[in-house]
Amino acid sequence: MTVSNDNPIEQPDDDRFALDPFASALAKSLSGMAAPEGVVVAISGPWGSGKSSAVNLIRHHLKPIIQTGDVQLVPFNPWWFAGADALTLSFFQELNKVIGPSLPSQLRKSIAVMGQGVSAVGAVAGAIASLGSGPFGDLLAKGAELIGRASANRETVDEEHRKIADALRKQKKRFIVVIDDIDRLNPDDALTIFRLVKSVGRLPNVIYLLAFDRQIAERIVAERFPSEGPGYLEKIVQRFFELPPPLVDTLREQVVEAAVKVMGSPEERQITRFWNVFQDVVAPLIQTPRDVVRLTNHVATGWPAVAGNVDRADFLAISALELAEPDLYARIRSNPGRLCGLRERDQGRHGDLAQEYDELLGLHTRPERDRQRLRVAMRRLFPRLDAIWGNLWQNGDTWRRDRLIASAENFRSYFAFAVSDDVVPADDINAIVARAGDEAFVGGELRAALGQRRRNGSTQAGLLLEELSFFAGDVDEASVPSLVTTLFRHADELDVDSDRGKGFMAMANNQLRIHWVLNRLVNTRFGQARRDEIYRQAFETASLEWATDFAESCVRDHTLREDGRRGRDEPLVSQGVAEEFRQQALAKLRAATADGTLSTHPKLVVMLFAWLRLNGEDSVEIRTWTDAALLDDAFVVELARQIPSESWSFGMGIDEMGDRVSRRTLRVNLEPFADLLDVPRLEARVAELLRNDALEAEDRGALTTFQATPKGSHRRGD
Repeated sequence: MTVSNDNPIEQPDDDRFALDPFASALAKSLSGMAAPEGVVVAISGPWGSGKSSAVNLIRHHLKPIIQTGDVQLVPFNPWWFAGADALTLSFFQELNKVIGPSLPSQLRKSIAVMGQGVSAVGAVAGAIASLGSGPFGDLLAKGAELIGRASANRETVDEEHRKIADALRKQKKRFIVVIDDIDRLNPDDALTIFRLVKSVGRLPNVIYLLAFDRQIAERIVAERFPSEGPGYLEKIVQRFFELPPPLVDTLREQVVEAAVKVMGSPEERQITRFWNVFQDVVAPLIQTPRDVVRLTNHVATGWPAVAGNVDRADFLAISALELAEPDLYARIRSNPGRLCGLRERDQGRHGDLAQEYDELLGLHTRPERDRQRLRVAMRRLFPRLDAIWGNLWQNGDTWRRDRLIASAENFRSYFAFAVSDDVVPADDINAIVARAGDEAFVGGELRAALGQRRRNGSTQAGLLLEELSFFAGDVDEASVPSLVTTLFRHADELDVDSDRGKGFMAMANNQLRIHWVLNRLVNTRFGQARRDEIYRQAFETASLEWATDFAESCVRDHTLREDGRRGRDEPLVSQGVAEEFRQQALAKLRAATADGTLSTHPKLVVMLFAWLRLNGEDSVEIRTWTDAALLDDAFVVELARQIPSESWSFGMGIDEMGDRVSRRTLRVNLEPFADLLDVPRLEARVAELLRNDALEAEDRGALTTFQATPKGSHRRGD
């Protein structure tokens, strides 16, 4: 879609607002209108309703009679001039160009005298004398002398007007003077135009066709001449023609057509929501043809920057609000935290919150009808408000997937005209979905995401996994096994600390995000037999930590709990396959002890306890290995680094108001390790290494922290 410059239409074929029948009828009326004493008619309509288009169509329908020579058109565009003097000067110049040649030569100076009388500054008449070229310019070359003679003869403007009127009355030719956009002038210039028309508008065979918003004009008159009121315009204009209102449905159809042309059609599953949002948010804001042009231009220029990364209906809606409701738009933009996401059922305070949100969005000052309409509009865009204004709770499952404005992660994209840092560009996630069976491609994308840092210090990998969990259902069934294999192979590589949640959100990590992906990619799509096949294929190349974690999950599904129930209602895999995974995970652990990779594994402590659980709580094998591994300095340092654990809590401040942020607490608890390794020997080895002056600073820090923190106690951290 190209951007429109808001030009009015020129031809009946371009009319989509049913203006042409009106224009044709008015042109016919003007063609046959007798004007023995001059006539002033006006087209009235709101700004942007199509007055200029109507004027152009009238001119089109006047062409036949203009071609006969019986009627001559005199277009006058007041926008080209500013100030009373310039307007007066140009007005009389245009009259001279058209009417002057039809007057006897001895009367041409009368136009100059009339100009002097109408002008607020007499010098304008002198300027008129210097205008133009040819007979009129020559005749008025000495404008001052002409004005002087007019004064000397004591001839009044009325007398000059009478002379011109007598001359025009004797001829058959008529003149139609067209003056458009009067309501867009500043008040003083608009009044100048009215004064000019009133002064000379009674000339025989001269018809004035004016176009302006009558309400605006009457307001201007009321401000300047309080005693006049509507009577001022009625003294000038003999007949007002109200522009027929456009067919609103046609205007709205144009918006939809233009929006679909530039943004594309919504998906089948999104069509119902598109129309709901359009009817409740956009449609009420489309009242004039100019509304259509402004909105379609706004969409055409803004969409390319966010195409595919925001929802079509929401983008169209927020664009319409920006143009038609700028205050509400600004309030929306400033309050993502109050508008996005879900509202919990147990918060209560429905009445208080309803008023609070009315005030937040500035709706409390609106008339009741507007307030109710805008409440509905806001509920369409932000379903969270259903719980406040409608006592309905939404689940929000698809908001992020569909990149709705109600999703906190996608909200910023609608206002920054760029993809939010909280979402993966649509092209990237779509490429992974489309090429999910290409293990090299997906693995490369995951590695690349690890190298991309976000503003909060995390990597793009965590975000990519989150996004993939929402789009997992779109992956072609044949590609699922390959994608699962890729995730299993790269799971340990993806498990980076920078993507782990902080404080009490520490449970969020990339391995958990992989589980989210698998849940929608495999668990909810396939029966157990097919799941067995998919996970068996992937497990063969699974990385160590992920293999132990996944094997534990599968075994746990078939383990009876104290309450007599199993881990989950629908196990990930069958019991036989779960046992296979347990044995394979143990084999991977033993291989890691043999090649030394387990000694310095970044999740060494986690792996030791997983080994213990997978081994049925039999620690003999583990203890044998750790006794030998304690001779390895790297193993000791890694244990010292990983054993201290941290917890986060809120406490009371010294002013008894409490903390605004959580506090980190370090803890070293060696009791759980008693069966896994020789704890006294570990502590002795830590002390021994600290006496080594050649110890690396980072290793010394880890050993010092381990040694300095009282065992079984806490140390308040930063």
